[in-house]
This record gives sequence, structure tokens and C-alpha cells, in this order.
Amino acid sequence: MISWHEMYNLTLQLSERIVDSGFKPNIIIGIARGGWIPARILSDVLYTDAMFNVRIEYYSDVGLRDAEPKITQPLSVPIDNKTILLVDEVADTGDSLYHAIEYVKQLGAGEVRTAVLHLKPTSRVTPDFFCQKVDQWTVYPWENRESIIALVKMFKDEDPTLGMKEIRNRLVFEVGFDPAVADYFIKRL
Repeated sequence: MISWHEMYNLTLQLSERIVDSGFKPNIIIGIARGGWIPARILSDVLYTDAMFNVRIEYYSDVGLRDAEPKITQPLSVPIDNKTILLVDEVADTGDSLYHAIEYVKQLGAGEVRTAVLHLKPTSRVTPDFFCQKVDQWTVYPWENRESIIALVKMFKDEDPTLGMKEIRNRLVFEVGFDPAVADYFIKRL
């Protein structure tokens, strides 16, 4: 569980690594959806006004991957010979980053570098910039609803006799959701 405060601080650390490297992107591209928020923050702190997104869909549910990532929202601006920073929240398998790198290169990007908050040992791509290595599923603050819905389903599948109070307690005490957040989304199921 990553809080908004922790995520912002990680993104600031990421920006320091980018600045310290001397890399100055012309354009920041957030890989939707997880990369949008870190990309927006990096756009602000790196003084890079040109920020766009590419949507690559990979996960159909928490921990459930499709066969291959798909670009479902292509870039809508030319990036010929531009210096690009691709941003995502995590490099899990690295497939999304790999496909994004290949995609922007095909569009004629100049130098391309990548940045993520978290890198998993399973990633086929090592980003140019990252903050932490992790080996667990990470829940970011912008994905509480979808994570809770998926976990409730998973808990019910594991044990159909579980009541919502027991599921809520697992969400709070085992997974680490804030009780108010868990209660908010459970009421809406």
C-alpha cells in the first residue's frame, strides 16, 4: 500500500535522479493509466510543459494479465527527433515499457529514456530511472477501488462462506487498506 504522500516523495526522488543524470526531456509521456500521475508530477518539477500520454492495456484484473499489452490510445502529436521521458508507476514484467519504447521509436523519437517508481525483478526492461526495487504487488492510491473490488472477489472465490465484515477486516488488517477507504468502497459493491 502506497499513500499519496509516499508516492509524491518517491516521484520527487525520481526527479532528483533524472536531474542528477543531466537528462532533459522535451516531452514527458505518461503510460496510461498508472503512469499519468507520476508523469504529471515530473512534468511540474522538471519544468517540462509538453506532456502527453499513450495508453497500453495489459492487466484485466489484479494480477491477471492479457497475453500481450495493446496500445489503445496512441500519441496524438508528432515526436520526431524529440527527447522523450516515458513514465509508468511500475515495471512489473516490463512488457508495457518495452512496447512503449518500441512504439515511440517507430514514431521517430530521438533519445528515449524511461522512469518508474518501482522496479520488479521480473521486468524484462530495466528503466533508466527508478526509486525502489519491489517484489510484491503494490497498490497505488489512485487504484483503491479497482484493487478492493478485485480482492473482494478473490477472497470470496477462496472462501464462499466469508461475510463482508470478515472480508473488510482482511482488507484492512492483512492488506493494509485504510478502514475508511475500505468501508467506502465495500458499501458500493
